[in-house]
Amino acid sequence: MESDRNESFSLMKIKTPVTEMLGIDLPIIGAPMFLVSYPDLVVAVSEAGGLGTFPSQNYRTLEELRRGLEDIRSRTKKPIGVNLILHKAHNPNWAKHLEILLEFKVELIITSLGSPRSIINEAKSVGTKVFCDVTTLRHANLVAKSGADALVAVAQGAGGHAGNISPFSLFPYLKKEIGLPVLAAGAISGGAQMAAAMSLGADAVYIGTRLIATKEAAASQEYKEMIVESAPEEIVYTEKISGIPANWLKRSVERAGDNFHNEGSGDIDQEFKRWRDIWSAGHGVAQIDSIIPAGDVVRGMAAEYVDIINKLPRPV
Repeated sequence: MESDRNESFSLMKIKTPVTEMLGIDLPIIGAPMFLVSYPDLVVAVSEAGGLGTFPSQNYRTLEELRRGLEDIRSRTKKPIGVNLILHKAHNPNWAKHLEILLEFKVELIITSLGSPRSIINEAKSVGTKVFCDVTTLRHANLVAKSGADALVAVAQGAGGHAGNISPFSLFPYLKKEIGLPVLAAGAISGGAQMAAAMSLGADAVYIGTRLIATKEAAASQEYKEMIVESAPEEIVYTEKISGIPANWLKRSVERAGDNFHNEGSGDIDQEFKRWRDIWSAGHGVAQIDSIIPAGDVVRGMAAEYVDIINKLPRPV
């Protein structure tokens, strides 16, 4: 059975600079997703051998953030990560969030919208690694000079806020120019994409959309089913929703009252909240055909990765 096959890979290890850095078995990082990644999903990904993460802003108060971390730590001893937005306009409490993350000695902080320079020394003082989301060489250079430990290269086709450079170009480009370990983000839904990313020089993969369609994700059932039912042609890349170019499920956008067949700013029905009712997803929906446990996603991706690299054409 497929589940038995995946389970047999639960003891497997794939060694890369990222797995060595974080102390994990598989180079598979669950992306921190707003209103989706909570303790159930974080624990499931980490227990399967990858590394589960969540955004600190999933919690409205400092006490809720603390309770969320206590919940996770009570359920797994495996490494975990937290996304920390460093821009005051988007996260006015980021400094207080940081204090709590360092108190719990989270193994990984993933920064967004700001320079990690202000947190590097404090993070390293407790053994926390700092990775940074980047979409361009310019941004990658800035965070590398600030002391980042690795880059999350967000390529064209990633869910949520995504870059517009093809993964075939972005991953080897940043690896060559910067030299830091690279995590590949963008349309990675299975072992085939993982094998492709690793062959391009990535040291780990960063998966988001695939983990939304799991039993542990906090997304609504309708959101999960829309991901399963959607095709990559139904992903809309636009800055109209959040002010930053991002990928969204076209069906949820149209339901909210915006018409992207016409030019202009669009008209979102006010009864829909952009952050709640318009759903992000990447081109990886093409490979998602079911809602399954997150642990099966991680183990199945590792198993498929091994099968694929073993079956690649050999020189004769």
